[in-house]
Amino acid sequence: MGNLIEKKNENDKIIYRINRRTKKGDYYILSTERQSNFIEGSIKLEGFESLPPGFYTNNGYGFTLAGSLMTQEIYEKFNKKLSITITSSGTARVDGRGRVVKVVIPHLQLQKLGNEIRNIKRDRNEEMRVAVQHFLGEHFNQFRDLRDAEAGYIPGRLAELLEADSITSRLSLEDRQALENFIPEYLANIPGTIRAKKKLKVIYDSLDAGRKVYLSKVLQEFKKKLKAHVHNEHTWQEFLSKYILLLRNTYGEVLEKESVSLQGKFPDFMLIDAYGYLDIYEIKKPGTRLVALDKGRNNYYWDTEISKAIAQVENYIHQAQRHADSLINDIRKSKGAEVSIVRPRGYIIAGTRAQLASEKMADDFRILSESLKNIDLILYDDLLASLEAFVDER
Repeated sequence: MGNLIEKKNENDKIIYRINRRTKKGDYYILSTERQSNFIEGSIKLEGFESLPPGFYTNNGYGFTLAGSLMTQEIYEKFNKKLSITITSSGTARVDGRGRVVKVVIPHLQLQKLGNEIRNIKRDRNEEMRVAVQHFLGEHFNQFRDLRDAEAGYIPGRLAELLEADSITSRLSLEDRQALENFIPEYLANIPGTIRAKKKLKVIYDSLDAGRKVYLSKVLQEFKKKLKAHVHNEHTWQEFLSKYILLLRNTYGEVLEKESVSLQGKFPDFMLIDAYGYLDIYEIKKPGTRLVALDKGRNNYYWDTEISKAIAQVENYIHQAQRHADSLINDIRKSKGAEVSIVRPRGYIIAGTRAQLASEKMADDFRILSESLKNIDLILYDDLLASLEAFVDER
């Protein structure tokens, strides 16, 4: 069979077949099952080496509850059978213009729907359980203690909510107020027998745990962007502007270009360190070439894009020193921060260490870096490694 995965039911009918090399396959619904009334042919699978969750695996009944409800709704909307493709990535699409409705569903979205359906079922089960307890409490003396039963908290539900993507940005005013009321109450109700010092440690540990979760999410986003080879320079400028204080944690303030009204050229953002000194940052892409080979001399020199960035940063440093008094006053007015502009350093974030494919290349890169005056070149994977180390220390 080699790359082919095939599963049959007890009647020797194929349930699904997947080619691990092409990562494509088909799931076959039994003609006797209700979902076959909605779906034409097999369900196409793209980007999978095995059957993803969300299907009945041993019989050919089709989608589990979430997918079944979804396909029925789409069918009833168009009153035409569906041609369905489940993908490992991409965006959801529905096209009802042809003889059949073409539906593309990313598996991640199908999983999210499945989780929501399970939560709804679990909540309803809890409500039904309480209704039964009320009935028993009212009609049987042995169950009088259940007469005032109320739906209780379902363990694990809060953890699911807090782990959801982008939950912080989606909180309503009522949500935030409830959290502000809950957290002090939770900390105050840590058992009173705990000594004050230990109780304080629990509070600090809680804060540290929250910080570690946040840092881990930033780390995951950083890795995802690098792995996806994001080539948009503006995207990286936005990401680093948002998280630079975590990635370069010796700084206390980000000063973006829009914050100063001075004439002349200034970088996208500057940083103010803990002692009030100003540094200048220039952001390039991870894919920016670092060095190029001079074949005649067998030496590496700065690639054109990096040479331009170095010249740009040198100009920024010159401008900052030249307009130091005006810049200091402008920062004081706009940010309320005191800053010293004394030989500011420049930093260029660009490229990756993975580009330095040979020992000669790495050695020449080091020599070139050490020859720079007041400018340091920071590689993206070095920046990532420093954040990983910082998260591991928490």
